[in-house]
Amino acid sequence: MKQIAGRQFVSAARLSWALAALVTLSTAWWSPVLSAQTPPVGTPPTDSMRAGQGAAAPNVPADPLRGNPATMSALGSQARTVQDGFERNHRTGLRFYNGGADASCEVQLGRICYWNNNGDVPPPAERNDSKIEREQLLDLLAQAQAADPKDDWVNGMRVRYAIESEQLDVAINAARACRGTTWWCEALEGLALHNANRHQDATITFARALVSMPLAQRCTWTDLTWWLDPAMHAAYKATPCASRGAENLRVLRLAQPLWMIPSNDIQNELYARRTMSRVHSLARIPYDLQWGDDLLESQIRYGWPTAWSVQNGGVADPRPPSVIGHEPTPSYDFMPVPSAIATPLAATPGDWNPRRQKARMRYAPRYATGFGALPNQFARFLRGDTTIVAGGYRLMRELEMGRAPYTAALTVDAFDGREPVQAKRDSAQANGALLLPIRAPMLASLEVLAPTGKRAARVRTVIKPLPAGTRLSEYLLLQRGDVSATPMLERNALQAYGSNEIEAGTSIGIYWEMYRQASPGQPLQVSLRATRVGAGFFQKFGSSIGLSKSVTPVSIKYNDNGRPDGGPGRSLNINFPQVPAGDYQLTLMVSGAGTTDSTTQVIRVKGGK
Repeated sequence: MKQIAGRQFVSAARLSWALAALVTLSTAWWSPVLSAQTPPVGTPPTDSMRAGQGAAAPNVPADPLRGNPATMSALGSQARTVQDGFERNHRTGLRFYNGGADASCEVQLGRICYWNNNGDVPPPAERNDSKIEREQLLDLLAQAQAADPKDDWVNGMRVRYAIESEQLDVAINAARACRGTTWWCEALEGLALHNANRHQDATITFARALVSMPLAQRCTWTDLTWWLDPAMHAAYKATPCASRGAENLRVLRLAQPLWMIPSNDIQNELYARRTMSRVHSLARIPYDLQWGDDLLESQIRYGWPTAWSVQNGGVADPRPPSVIGHEPTPSYDFMPVPSAIATPLAATPGDWNPRRQKARMRYAPRYATGFGALPNQFARFLRGDTTIVAGGYRLMRELEMGRAPYTAALTVDAFDGREPVQAKRDSAQANGALLLPIRAPMLASLEVLAPTGKRAARVRTVIKPLPAGTRLSEYLLLQRGDVSATPMLERNALQAYGSNEIEAGTSIGIYWEMYRQASPGQPLQVSLRATRVGAGFFQKFGSSIGLSKSVTPVSIKYNDNGRPDGGPGRSLNINFPQVPAGDYQLTLMVSGAGTTDSTTQVIRVKGGK
């Protein structure tokens, strides 16, 4: 939430000016009322910041998007007056908010203090009279746009208020009716399309807007400094704007929430924030605050508010209520750590932490109101000089993904200029595996989207090819073993268990491949053994004399005489008994002709006795 040019009440005696997933504001930016204990944070806006309301400051050129009073239509002039009055009334009628009282300032931005409101009470519903007045304003803006479609101010306001009232088609049509400044009309259309989750169309339209706008402005709009870790600022700023293209593409690709989305929605979100912030700079906003760089930075980093409320410091506080702006929630920090940006092919799953504190940015995708870590299992198999990656997933109850169907995708990207490769499955089940070939190290993103529940989960990790000459693949856990005489990877991927976490007392399957020939005359010895990680001396002793299975709950040995068709696939059922919860090392070994190969993974048993 964001508090702009205002204060956030942490207690009755403490005040800080703020913005954040909540933003509050005092009644006038030039004369804030401060407590005796708290000095003012930041300074009043300079002349260059006073572009939001009132007359232009001395020596500041007129904003061309505001329009010329001498040439604007009568309806355009009326719309400006009505819009100003609407926002005054809107602010006066805001309802009180009961959340966020104990929030502390997470990020200070000039006059603004931002804090993360993901866990706060939802904002109060907007008053019906405000909704009615906004509809009346929209009707007037439509008339004004029809009278003069070149009026940039009217075009921007009509798109803004259509989005506020969640009239997605009206916003798109309003942007397309714009006949004013070329880049402005295109940016407004990109904003409206992005807000409607039309990602590819938004990407194309924003690209046209960037080409049309002045070079200096394009450099500003594509600048990622506010989203980057401060450790990257010096090197990034030292790079000329014209040379940042590849860097920007890499950063935004790594920050993209879901690679299954055909266009990069987080890049579109950056440009949408730039566009909406430009609209906000042209007229009164509920904060009733002069537009400034702190407001701009807050909206570029955390988005623009989509709901409003007021809050006071309690019955003993004599100051007027402060206005709070609420961004969409839950929102997430999708930026990876600097090391992952520098070397994507050395990244680990922990390099992305969507719930990071003191985030440089946050974003709430409109297609997914929840984002979780995806339980997974990766396994690699050999096909000549190519490695087949099986990316297994399992939708646990804690993810709250909602009912099927789901969309699952596995995407690999080498970050070397070549097109990423993707396997995608619509109408996917709650668990399974997707297969992709690789011949070089790749960053893999395994993702599941629940369109009905509007939830998403993902994991990203680097996958490397198996070494040449590999004789034993890794293994893939299954919901049940393949009892056929010819187990196949493609068939078993559909019934992959999808995670290395299992419940005690369950039966699971396992699939692997052997790239060595076996026959009745020359069988291979196969053993599968699960050993508890970190078991103590007495537990190991009890297991060794057969008194307990808690240390070695699985131990299977047999001779493999080969398949009739000579194929590499093998499968077994494993009965995991009731054992204590914890980590167990499940090791598969294949021996023969004096050579032993093995592959090991750690299986986490939950709910054991």
